[in-house]
Amino acid sequence: MLRVWGRRSSFNVQKVMWLIGELGLAHQHIDAGGSFGGLDAPAFLAMNPHGRVLVIAEDDAVVWESHTILRYLAARHGGGFGSDDPVARAHVEGWMDWSQTSLQPDFLGGIFWGFYRTPEAQRNWRAINAARS
Repeated sequence: MLRVWGRRSSFNVQKVMWLIGELGLAHQHIDAGGSFGGLDAPAFLAMNPHGRVLVIAEDDAVVWESHTILRYLAARHGGGFGSDDPVARAHVEGWMDWSQTSLQPDFLGGIFWGFYRTPEAQRNWRAINAARS
C-alpha cells in the first residue's frame, strides 16, 4: 500500500494528496513534521536523509520531494497524468514547476502568509503588495 508521510497543512503534501485522489489510489497518511515531529527518527532518516517531509513509500520504492513524487505517481499509475510523449509531459511539468517557482513563493509566501497568517499589526505591506504585482 502507498504510504505518505507529511502534514496536511503543507502545500507540497496537498499537491501529492490531490494527485493521489485524482488517481483513486488507496493510501495511508502518516502525520509527520511540524508539530507532529518524527523527522529525526532513524527510520525516517533512512527514507529521507534530509529529514524533511514529504516522503512516500510504495512496495520497494521510497520517494521524496513533491515534484519527484508527482512524476513517480504519474509514471507508475498513469491515469492520463503520465505520458510517454515528451511534448505532452513538458506541458504538464511546466505548470507543475511554475507552481513551485512562481505561485508558491509569490502567493503563498507573500500574500497568504503575509496577509492571512500574520496578525494585522505585524503585516509587512511592502512585501504583500510586491507579491501582488
